[in-house]
Order: sequence, then structure tokens, then C-alpha cells
Amino acid sequence: MGSDFKHVFTPAEIRGVRYKNRLEMAPTSPKFTDPNGFMTTEHIEYFRPIAKGGVGAITLGNCSIDIAHFQDEPRQVALDNDHYIPGLARFVDMVEQYGVVGQCEINHAGLDSNWGLNHFPGLGPTRQLMPNEIMRAGIAGREPVYAEEMSIKQIHEVQQQYIDAAFRCKRAGMNSCFLHAGHTNLIGQFSSPLYNRRIDEYGGSLENRARFCMEILDGIRKKCGEDFVIEMRVSADEIHPDGMHFEETKRYLQMMDGMFDIVNVSAGMHTDIEYFKYWSPHMFMGKMINVGYAAELKKILRSKVSAVAGIDNIYNAEKIISEGWADFVLMARAFMADPEMPKKYAMNRPEEQRVCIRCNYCGKRVRETKTVACAVNPKLGREGELVAGHVPTAPVKKKVVVVGAGAGGMQAAITLRERGHEVIVLEKDSRPGGNLVTAAACSLKEDLPLFRDYFLRQFNRCGADVRYGTVATPELIKELKPDALVLALGAEPIMPAVPGSDLPHVHWCGEADMGLCPVGEKVLVVGGGSVGMEGGAALAAEGKEVTVIEMLPLLPRGAVRANDFLTEKIESAGGSIKLRRKLLSIDELGAKCLNLESGEEEYYPCDTVLMAAGLRPRKDEVEALRRTIPETEVYIIGDCIRPRMIGDAIREGFGAALAI
Repeated sequence: MGSDFKHVFTPAEIRGVRYKNRLEMAPTSPKFTDPNGFMTTEHIEYFRPIAKGGVGAITLGNCSIDIAHFQDEPRQVALDNDHYIPGLARFVDMVEQYGVVGQCEINHAGLDSNWGLNHFPGLGPTRQLMPNEIMRAGIAGREPVYAEEMSIKQIHEVQQQYIDAAFRCKRAGMNSCFLHAGHTNLIGQFSSPLYNRRIDEYGGSLENRARFCMEILDGIRKKCGEDFVIEMRVSADEIHPDGMHFEETKRYLQMMDGMFDIVNVSAGMHTDIEYFKYWSPHMFMGKMINVGYAAELKKILRSKVSAVAGIDNIYNAEKIISEGWADFVLMARAFMADPEMPKKYAMNRPEEQRVCIRCNYCGKRVRETKTVACAVNPKLGREGELVAGHVPTAPVKKKVVVVGAGAGGMQAAITLRERGHEVIVLEKDSRPGGNLVTAAACSLKEDLPLFRDYFLRQFNRCGADVRYGTVATPELIKELKPDALVLALGAEPIMPAVPGSDLPHVHWCGEADMGLCPVGEKVLVVGGGSVGMEGGAALAAEGKEVTVIEMLPLLPRGAVRANDFLTEKIESAGGSIKLRRKLLSIDELGAKCLNLESGEEEYYPCDTVLMAAGLRPRKDEVEALRRTIPETEVYIIGDCIRPRMIGDAIREGFGAALAI
């Protein structure tokens, strides 16, 4: 018997190329190439679990047509000479084992090329100073470098680089390519009125701005032939006030309809960090955010349409295909979180999906020039350590005590049991989850509660001996005589010791999220980090008047990059964000703060004060336990080292279990 998802798992054929289903792995750039852009075994193996998991097509992300001069990120896949073909062919060989279509996202960053990588100024339709270059220069402590305007000769040379790159993909055995014409990379820069201010045949009218792309498409078709599929990504709307908007995009695509075979409908820009969220939505945004654009284009184009962004399960995909809104569905982070997701749904086991929480831990890792990793899937990025994605059985079975059943401790216990160890978990609370449960309680988060429930199910059935209400003491550890000890003690809230901090209307912000304390109508939140801003925004959504005070001159950005959304939630309900304010004291009617810029004291009337001043690692408890067995057999993980993201705790718990 087949699955309940008839439309998603229906094959398609375009130009003789067979897609076994309508699911595509959207382009990602995991940073496993070598420094010169050559494919490595590690890079290929990164995609194997996804290919094996049932997806229909996989796209290598951000493949550079001129890596020697115009990189925009380290360790991109390169396409600019024939030496790269054998590595690409190895990737094709791998995905074809599983009946998967493999392709490259062919790209040139143009104006947004990173001078710090190649020491060449960016190149594009018009000489400009780019927002990302200003940011990069500030971080590097150098003067920003202007990107240069392309001559007609340079335009034709770069067009040929796109065409040659597509042909190299074909020579490597690929039957398709994914041409990046969106997110204001170079092709998108030519089409966008924001970046194209030329007055020649490549600028001005829409027809002229489209010329650069149309000539590339024409060249790829002539060189690669009629049996080669071209999928092209566009930003349906760049969102920027001066950018290209949807009505113009519709005309733009109608002009070249049939020159491409599939149009992938995204939105937003790569050239300005404020517009990233429209192609990589954060956890507070809605689902399927660009599907409306795709559905409109489906009505007016002969070419096939693929949808992307905020599509995170097969239910979404089935609805999109069955309603006729698109022909294909792309996901990236959802497959990174659970490569086996298609198989689970095909076998009618959707409850087993490990849900992506859209925390952008993966993006944070890549921005830090690290290889990609996933907050909820600790196997991702470790494909070289894990044969076929399987956790290895331990050669020697051991007795392991895990102290703490937060995210890190739970993952350690799950993986230790997979390896065959005897595991005892000591948890002082009456339930597992630690601060994961608190974080998932925020009413604005749709994905995290789903992951919490999945993770707790995995923990509860892993077979560990879990002892709740049990405080780990040196005496107890010695009595249990473990062979190894994992300390996952976590961190506790910092409660600033100011006059009045012990009053009954003063609480930790997490307690308010969980409904463990009363909250009045006028709330002061102390701390503008993620806990304070998320908690404040959730209360504002309930109609509370919220003021957030923060000592720093800017709100901490965080990995999720959602401060604009959270600020709007607070301010639309009549609240405010006050930067450079320090809490001095609290009384029954409000709180006194110091304005660090003016030096003046200010008074904020409120009936509730919520502390969100950060977390303090439980280092004293760690020190009390870390010498109870031979020190080399003790593993310290998660927030008790220093407070970080959930992904760090889960990865460290997994890593400790692999090491034991």
C-alpha cells in the first residue's frame, strides 16, 4: 500500500529527466569543499543521508563561476574550470544510487563578492558600495571597497562563464542545473532597479535589465542541448522599497517563459542582511511564506514552478502540490534536521519527524566560517564519523551516569543507549527537559514545542534508568561506581541583586513564559537578549504593555535575527525598547533605572518586573562532582560550561556519547 501523500510522491518528467517525486533539497553550502572549491568525500557524504532518505533532487548550493576572483563565502563549490568535473561526477554517482537528480546552483555574487576573500572588488551592473561590504569592512577594521561597474566586454565574458559552468555540470553527468537569478546575486542585480542604474542596452527598461539573464539562458540551452533541464531561482519580490517587486517580476518571467523549465520562487535579498529572512524565514514567521507568489506564477507561466521557504513537512508539500500552487517543493533545513523525513511520511509515520525549529543554528555556524551543523540533528556534519549515518556500537559496554536531563543530558543518554551502554540519569527536577521546556513555552514559537515533544518521546523510550527528584552528590556518584560520568548540569537565571528584587511581583522571565507566576498589565522586562525580547513580545501579543530595558547600545542580534519582528510586537501593543538603561531599584509601583547616555535617573511605573539578565553556569556543582571518578572519564557539556544555544548542548551530548 502506498502513502497518504499521493501528489508529493508522484513522479515527473521534464525533457526526458525523471524526478521520482516532487521534493527537492534546496541549495545549501555546508563548507566541506577544500579551500579551492573542489568536492571532497566529506562534502559528498554530507548529502548521502538526504539522498537515501527519499528526496527527489539535491542541489549543491552557491557554486561559483569565478572562485578565483568573486567569492562571497569561503569553501564554495567551484565551477570555473574543467579540473572540478571529476569531483562533481563523484557527487552525481552518489545521488544516482538512490534515484536522485543532482544539480548545481550556478552563481556569481557580483557586487556582493567578498573583497576579504580574493582582494578583488565586486563587479556588477553599476558601481556601488554594498551593505554587506560595509558590515564586512567594519568587522575587519578596514575601509569599505566599492564594487565596480562591468563593461560590455566584461558582461559577455561573465555570461560565457555561466554557460561554461552549466556545460561542466552536464559533462559531470548532471541532467540539469539550478541557475541563481534571485536574492540579488549578479543576475538579480541586473534585473533589479535597486542595483542596475545603467543607461545602455543592459539597463533602464525591464527588457534591457532582463537581457543579461536571457542571453545566459539562451547560451546554456544552445551549449547543453534540449535534453538538459534549467531550473532558475528568482526573488518574486525583493521586499526592499527600491527593489524589484512582484508585478514587474511577473512580466520579467513571462518574457523568458520557456527559456527555463522550472522557476523556483523565493523572495528577499542576499545583499542586505535585513532581507535574509524572506528566503530563510526565522522561527517567528509564518509557514510557506512565498507559496502565494508561486501560485500566481503557476497561473500565468507555461514552465513548471517550484516553491521554497517555510515549507517544513510533507503535509505542507502535499497541500501545495494538490492545490496546484506549484509543481515541486523545496526544503533545506527540514531535510538537514531529518534526512529521513520523506521515508517517514511515505511509510505513514509522520509523527517520527524530527522537526526543524528554524533557530538558524546552521546559518550561524556557516557565518562563523565553520562547517554546517544542525541544532536538533547532531549527526549532520559528522557523516565522516558515522558509517551510513549509524551510531557505532561501543566495543566495551560501560556503566555511565548522566547528571542532568536537559537537552544535552537527554541527547547523551539517547546516544549512549544506542551504543549499548548502561545509563543512569540523575535529574533533580520532577521532569526532563531543563531549559528546553522553558524555551518551548513561549507562545510565539510554533516549531520548538513540536521538537520538545519529539525529543522527550525519544528520551523516555531510550531505556535509560532515569531517577527524578534526585540531587547528584559526590557520595551518590561514588556509590553508583560509574565507568564514565557526563555532567550536564545546565545554567540558572541571573537575578540582579538590586533593592526590591525580592518583592513578590519580581520574577524570572522564563517563569512567565511557563505560566508559573502572575503577570500584570504593565510589565518591565530587564534584559534585551532572546529571553527578554521573546518573553516581552509574547506578553505584548496578549495585550500587555511591555517595556524592555537593555544596557547595551544595540539589542543583541542572536542567531535567529528576529529583533525587528519582536520589537514590532512590543511597540504595536504600546510598549517600548529602552537601550543604555541600567536597573537601579524596584518598588511596589515601578522601577528606577539609570540612563547611561544622559546620566539621569528614570522611573518606569509597572506592576510586574521580569528578569532576563542571562544565565549563570552551575560551575560550583560541576566542581563538586568532576573528581568523583578518574578525571579522564568525566565529560562536561552544555550550559554548565557557558550558556549557549540548544544546538551546542545537543551536539556536545552526542559527542560525549560517541567518545565513551
